[in-house]
Amino acid sequence: MQRDALQPAVEFVPRETDPRSGSQVIQLTSGSKIGCNLYCEVRYMDADSRYVMFTRGETPTGPFALWRADLQRRWSQPVAERVEGLRGAAVSPDQRFFCIAKRRPEQEPSVVRVEIATLEREVIVLKGAPRIRSLGSLGPDCRTYIYGCRLAIRRFGIVKADLEEGTWEVIHEDPEICNSHPQIEPAQGEMYLIQHNRGCRFDGRGWMTALTGGPGATLYVIDPEGNKSELPVGEPHTLRVQGHQCWAGDTGEVLLTISAPADYARKRGNLLAVRPGEQAARVVSGGWTYCHPNCSRDGRFFVSDTREPGHPIVVGSMRTGRSRLLCDSRASIGRPQYTHPHPYFSPDCRWVIFNSDRDGIPRPYAASVPDGLLDELDVQ
Repeated sequence: MQRDALQPAVEFVPRETDPRSGSQVIQLTSGSKIGCNLYCEVRYMDADSRYVMFTRGETPTGPFALWRADLQRRWSQPVAERVEGLRGAAVSPDQRFFCIAKRRPEQEPSVVRVEIATLEREVIVLKGAPRIRSLGSLGPDCRTYIYGCRLAIRRFGIVKADLEEGTWEVIHEDPEICNSHPQIEPAQGEMYLIQHNRGCRFDGRGWMTALTGGPGATLYVIDPEGNKSELPVGEPHTLRVQGHQCWAGDTGEVLLTISAPADYARKRGNLLAVRPGEQAARVVSGGWTYCHPNCSRDGRFFVSDTREPGHPIVVGSMRTGRSRLLCDSRASIGRPQYTHPHPYFSPDCRWVIFNSDRDGIPRPYAASVPDGLLDELDVQ
């Protein structure tokens, strides 16, 4: 591994304190570069909840660089240049390592693996492997790494790699996992969650013309050998899956949102949870039109942005379903992913990290979680 001397930038900006919850919102970057907190499914932070990993880019298509924000010293610093934006982004369940795909002229897949606390890093080349197309996922052994790839026109697969050995294999293929979002179950590492975009369509050149069609998206899990087990979500079991889901901490449940009209979502609930092998999903919470969810490390609490005015960020209890507004994200939720909040809890649940383009420039933000707020929601 190597570690370079990197110059920190003092650029944190305190913003509003939300009068409804007491949450202090802090802007983590300044300047005109596009900042992205990556994605909501996992927490891209160290185990002590001090450092936040994020990317910055000159334009929507890059070039991108990896950065680390320090919530204690209130500064940020560059970690690695020329990374592939969202592609390959992953964090180990113990919050020690962060991975992201490195842009290489020869297009041979390479993974930058960074020890978040020390910034020691190495580049692992997966010789001959298919190019990384999706987010990545790291297993609890900190070496098993999976990602989605395109094998040929209308052929998609899941690659499982060993980052210690630099070896890899395609363990699963499906013509409709064009947006697979693979996620290793963080406790045992024996199940991989896969998004299934049923009805996705492509033209003769291989360009996507429809992300879903027919019955829409659903989810399934595969084992480390690629054997598939369906989950009872999406049509005909529920309304269509939005494509926003995560493992509910180490509980073995999957937390997800379904596409529902506002009235349906508020009254009946569009935030669901299901465990592989169960016959039906359960409704976790209603009251809001939930969008991008994340779960606390212990599986007790959820956080999600919503489709209400101001796109509020809401926290709640996985057990009671009770929820409360934390702050307004004031994100636009346009087509680019960096305009979506994608909130996630820090490992200690004292912060929620999210993205917002409230000032016209997408940036990562941190919102404090006031003491006692979550525990109050967990009381029946």
